[in-house]
Amino acid sequence: MKHLKRFSAYYLIGLGVLLMVMSPFVRGRFDLSEDGKYTLSESSEAILESIDAPLLVQVYLGGDDLPGGFERLKKETLDLLSDMQSSSGANIEVQLIDVHDEYPTEESRADLTRQLDSLGIPPTNLVHKDNGKQVQQLVFPGLVISKGALKTGVLLLKGNKLASPEEAINQSIEGLEFEIIQGIQQLLPQERKKIGFFVEYSTTPAIAQIDLINSLKRKYDLYPVDLAASKTLDGLDGICVLQPSREFSEEDTYKIDQFIVKGGKAIFLMDGVKIDTVEKQGLFISPKKNGLENIFFHYGLRLNTNLVKDGQLSGMIPLNVGNLGDKPNIQLMPWPSYPLLKGNPDFILTKNLDAIYGKFTSTIDTIAGVALHKTPLLRTSSYTQVSQSPSMISVNSAGKDFDPDAYTAGVQTTGYLVEGMFRSAFPYASQDTNFVAQGKTSSAIILVGDGDIALNGVDYAAKQALPIGFDPFLKNTFSNKDFLLNAFTYLLDDNSPLLARSKSIQLRPLDKAKIQADGTFYQVINIAVPLLFATLLSLAVVFYRKRKYNR
Repeated sequence: MKHLKRFSAYYLIGLGVLLMVMSPFVRGRFDLSEDGKYTLSESSEAILESIDAPLLVQVYLGGDDLPGGFERLKKETLDLLSDMQSSSGANIEVQLIDVHDEYPTEESRADLTRQLDSLGIPPTNLVHKDNGKQVQQLVFPGLVISKGALKTGVLLLKGNKLASPEEAINQSIEGLEFEIIQGIQQLLPQERKKIGFFVEYSTTPAIAQIDLINSLKRKYDLYPVDLAASKTLDGLDGICVLQPSREFSEEDTYKIDQFIVKGGKAIFLMDGVKIDTVEKQGLFISPKKNGLENIFFHYGLRLNTNLVKDGQLSGMIPLNVGNLGDKPNIQLMPWPSYPLLKGNPDFILTKNLDAIYGKFTSTIDTIAGVALHKTPLLRTSSYTQVSQSPSMISVNSAGKDFDPDAYTAGVQTTGYLVEGMFRSAFPYASQDTNFVAQGKTSSAIILVGDGDIALNGVDYAAKQALPIGFDPFLKNTFSNKDFLLNAFTYLLDDNSPLLARSKSIQLRPLDKAKIQADGTFYQVINIAVPLLFATLLSLAVVFYRKRKYNR
């Protein structure tokens, strides 16, 4: 019996040592969360299973001196990549790169900065305290995925900049799976959907559309469509109506209607008003007819001919606020007619997006009695004014102190998604033998009351286009492009990586008031209770052994 007990003890000790040795090489975890936040989505699993060649993932968050939030972002990224390695049938190699260790010279780091910036990973300059000293640190919150000679960059820090730093990091962690899976998907062979643009209906310069066009070309095939010369839109998967400058004819409207009713997808980026400059008076807004009002109404939406001004969240413009000596004093002033739109936080297309930069945006209403599902996508803050057209907007209104009593129109919706089986806006079409009155397959459209959100600015001095959503005055890039690409992905991708955006990670911050008032008490509890428990357990063991062997 003694030999058996001794063997069992040796066996358990050996098993424990073996588990300790194997622990770095064997990884596993159980997802006990309600919404499966630590389990890859079905769409992600499908994309990982379709990997056709080894991938190299280089994570540029190495080093032991990262601030707490970025340390958490690094850990969650590596854990997620480890899950992806386990789930994919292909080889995924992960490298954690310490920029300051592997690129020790300023010249090498500058070269790396240019490379990563070209892949969409700009550096983030962090200012934090280390041992009581204020420290500046350059961090590259992203990773690069390589498949042979192909490369794509994935920016990991993509939370809403209007949120607190802790919330922005948390939102970035919630979106990790989507961002990484989308990056992997870009390197895989896939069916390219076809998107049509109606170039004859828009006078918007091509250079102002170039960033959108180049971004879409990476994933889709784009076609300029002469709508008047086309009998139907068959063969296209989606259409994009971008800031039309004239009204659609009834014949062309009918073609768009039939395309949607038969299952085609559409994005409408429309202006509800026309803006004209009146010298020394300001801006004159007038109603802008687009010819699509009838089909929008039948689909349950109305694009209003108004302009919404946001007194709380808006862009800025340079204005002369007086003279500085003999020179004009130009200062950046808030301009409520450039609202910063917030995405719907409860919907996967817009969840955790940074603000979207709007210019002269119109509101959208819904029509009751239409059997289609309508989801709001873009909204203003609760401090708004709505200017009906025709009317004048004074430029002098910029920069005035915010007066809550002057902005009482409440939250306004400027973007909607409509889904379901569409009914034609045309009661009949006697000459069209292929006319469909009621759709038999589900379709979807997105309507946004601002065509400018899809346009990029131009740096004429440098002769180059600026990114979509870039504000040259604030030097900040808003999430216009992310919103647009998510919209196309949602509408057109059958195995959409957007499903990964449904996950939520709840922040549970400590109560600062309680910490300040009762911090010492909780510190004592955290130290004393474990020690007391260990002491009682030790006394119990001693008492048990004394009682057992004194018999």
